[in-house]
Amino acid sequence: MKNRFLELYLCSLTILTMGVFEIIFNYTKASTTEDFNFGILKLIAGSILLIYTITHHVKCNKNRKQLERELSKEYDERDDLIDGKASHFTMSTLMIMIFLMMFLSRWISIPTDMALFIIIIFCMITNGLAKKYYSHFL
Repeated sequence: MKNRFLELYLCSLTILTMGVFEIIFNYTKASTTEDFNFGILKLIAGSILLIYTITHHVKCNKNRKQLERELSKEYDERDDLIDGKASHFTMSTLMIMIFLMMFLSRWISIPTDMALFIIIIFCMITNGLAKKYYSHFL
């Protein structure tokens, strides 16, 4: 989340500086009555983006602090137990899946990227189902 705001700040400041440089360097070339100066448009767009970024950043910080306070009250040891059991089950099924793919690769040619994709998808599904199972029964 912080990285996104950094990118928005940098983008808005870049647009602002491009607008300033364009106004400075195009001021001597053309008069304002003949050509439309796009530097002013860039300044306006950059300032609007900067104001939006600042307000959105402040609002997200306020919401994040409130959310952290609410989540810290609800967090308990049960979540650690569910995560541990789900990860143990996922690792067990991952080892079985890898041995199965190694066994099948003797007779069937499986491309490496396809095999890795299948393993990743299988692990995501297994982890999600294991968390649902353990949260339901614990």
